[in-house]
Amino acid sequence: MDTLSELLDAYPARGNLDVRCQWSGHWAFPHRAEEAGSVRFHVVLQGRVHIKVEHAPAIALMAGDIVVLPAGDRHLLSSHDDNGQAPPPHSMIEAGVLELRTDGSETPDLDMLCGRIDFGATATTLLSALPPCLHLPGEAGLPMAALAPLVSLMRSEVQAGAPGARNVVGQLSSLLFVLAVRRWWLQAEAAQGVLGLLRELRLRPAAIAMLSRQHEPLAIDELAATCHMSRASFLRLFERSCGTPPAQLLARLRMDTAAVRLERGGESVAVIGEAVGFQSESAFIRAFERHKGISPAAYRRSTKREAPVS
Repeated sequence: MDTLSELLDAYPARGNLDVRCQWSGHWAFPHRAEEAGSVRFHVVLQGRVHIKVEHAPAIALMAGDIVVLPAGDRHLLSSHDDNGQAPPPHSMIEAGVLELRTDGSETPDLDMLCGRIDFGATATTLLSALPPCLHLPGEAGLPMAALAPLVSLMRSEVQAGAPGARNVVGQLSSLLFVLAVRRWWLQAEAAQGVLGLLRELRLRPAAIAMLSRQHEPLAIDELAATCHMSRASFLRLFERSCGTPPAQLLARLRMDTAAVRLERGGESVAVIGEAVGFQSESAFIRAFERHKGISPAAYRRSTKREAPVS
């Protein structure tokens, strides 16, 4: 089983391009922090730009590079690595698929796409396991085969503005996130949370069970048995790999799954509770309130009211 795909499938997202930036000269532009569950990304089509994310070193981005900020942290984009320049004068122009932010240069130094991937409040288990900044260099070997056509297609869709282009670039934006997570997951020296669990081959059977058998009780002894380990050895390895006890992670995954199903609608609270391992609707409601701070019914109402327009 492709456990990374199973995990990502559990967290549906809505990708969206916000703006295209075309600037020249010396400038710096701050970006505020996003709401929880909103991932920010930037795609450099032409030129170069520096990005400084809170609690992370500055990175120089070149044409073809992509940067993804899983936590949507506050960050600064600038033409140089000195952060003292003021934002450039610019105007917003409706340019088909998305707005164009430009300083009026006929031949801008920088051409960049900026957007978001919205998971809502359901993806904390996934997003909290990622570093603050995922950088996909456009020229760095293996990713190039996927990134170059992807960036080229985004550029052509934005420029052509054909019917359905906004939906196309939204889907491509979500694909950017998958590629960024996969590259980091394969190359990172260490990972924590649910991604740390997937990285540990000895715990793979437990990971599969926790992702695909949430309707079952899944006691610790049973999870340990699937890995052919004693209970004590399983718990030690699990907490070392994941940074949290198995029961706690399983509860988070179940509540995230329940939240996604509540957002989709069409199922009763009792049916959703049973799908994530609760025989009693009242027990499910208490567990959901404990983890999400709100009842399932109230959560469903709030997501319908706040759902973004596609």
